[in-house]
Amino acid sequence: MTLSKVQRSSWLLSGLCVIAGCGGGESESSTAVAPTPATTSADSASATTPKSAAATPVSADASQAIVRPATLSKTPGTETAPADSAGNDQKTLGKSSTETAATPVDDASSTLREIQKLRVSPVPNDLEQARKVRRERNERIVDMATRVIRLTMTDESKKPQFQAAVSQLLEARFQNALAGDDADIDIFCSDVQALSERDPKSAAAAEGVYYMARFAHTRAGLVGSAQPVWFETLSRWAREFADRFPEQQNRAASLLFGAARSCELHADAVQDPELRPRLLTESRLCYVALSEKFSSSDQGQEAAASLRRLSVVGQKLTQFTGPTIDGGQISADDFRGKATLIYFWDSENENFAEQFLPAINAALASATSDKLRIVGVAMDEEEGRLNRFLDMHQIPGQQIFFPDAEQRSWNSPIVTWWGLARCPSIWLVDGTGKVVSTSVSPKNLALEVRKLVR
Repeated sequence: MTLSKVQRSSWLLSGLCVIAGCGGGESESSTAVAPTPATTSADSASATTPKSAAATPVSADASQAIVRPATLSKTPGTETAPADSAGNDQKTLGKSSTETAATPVDDASSTLREIQKLRVSPVPNDLEQARKVRRERNERIVDMATRVIRLTMTDESKKPQFQAAVSQLLEARFQNALAGDDADIDIFCSDVQALSERDPKSAAAAEGVYYMARFAHTRAGLVGSAQPVWFETLSRWAREFADRFPEQQNRAASLLFGAARSCELHADAVQDPELRPRLLTESRLCYVALSEKFSSSDQGQEAAASLRRLSVVGQKLTQFTGPTIDGGQISADDFRGKATLIYFWDSENENFAEQFLPAINAALASATSDKLRIVGVAMDEEEGRLNRFLDMHQIPGQQIFFPDAEQRSWNSPIVTWWGLARCPSIWLVDGTGKVVSTSVSPKNLALEVRKLVR
């Protein structure tokens, strides 16, 4: 894959630039375009595209934890199919056969209908044949969408059709780039650049940048372990979209949150001492942009909480208070005097039982109780299930568990205040009450505890 083509600020322009003339035409903001999801047709899933560019943060270590559910996955308007992505064009494309019989259908709208039908046409069961059919279908869609762009680009009244055609063209290019080779990526990038050069603030340009962020997100999920630069690329495209198109708040916030979380989770999973701080820097940049530009959104509030957590290392732990399952109370004020191991867990999480719990017990065995305090934050939703698990297993330490069902799991006041990104998760606090780490791996836990209590 030619990653440089995705990262560069200038590309050779494809045929779309010649058609569009790189100037004139539609230039307003994206009121006519609905956010395009990462899976927009029946064949998108086969192209290994994630459900949402940000609703599913990417991590090479995704199997190691339950990732905090992203609120952006519930953002209104993020699940509109590409054939609907023209916004106002629904008034044309969504009419019944009775209505359309009374209203002449122009060539552009007719072609868009054909594209819509083509999108959902069946493919062979054979994998190789299916790939061939999808590629041929995408190439046909590119040709048809290009024809619509030609017909509508200079007609203000046909702006919805123009934008719908742009979305269809980009979706086809996107799918071919994911499944194809360097040439497919180059053409995809060239079309995105052509749209930006035509009008940098237009809805079409926004669609192009959005698709580039989606492409980086998908590549990070597919090859991020071997090519972690895709996580950094995702962060940069997400921030560019937010900078250039802040009026598209839902999309911008979703991209920023997904990029921030993806970079953070991958940073926790890597061992490279140089890569980890780079990824954390990208994560912070996205969190900061999100908390500053979209502070009133759910994602903006989560970003502010995540920044608190990322900044707490080296600081005294405060805002950490909760009731215990046996009727007591735990506060960070109690953590002075000896080191404290805090672990967030859920009884249904297999990874906790298989990796984290043995590591916590091993760490406890290596330190006497007068030197190490252990506190669990149970993130179960059902108290009965939690109690059954506690009866069947030896779970060390006091357990914070909120009696109010509305304050459990990811809605725990502790979890939301600190923007917890994953469960299970382990924190270490030293004898003075300062946080040493909020991302200790089970593999390194015993060593880190020994350092803390020696």
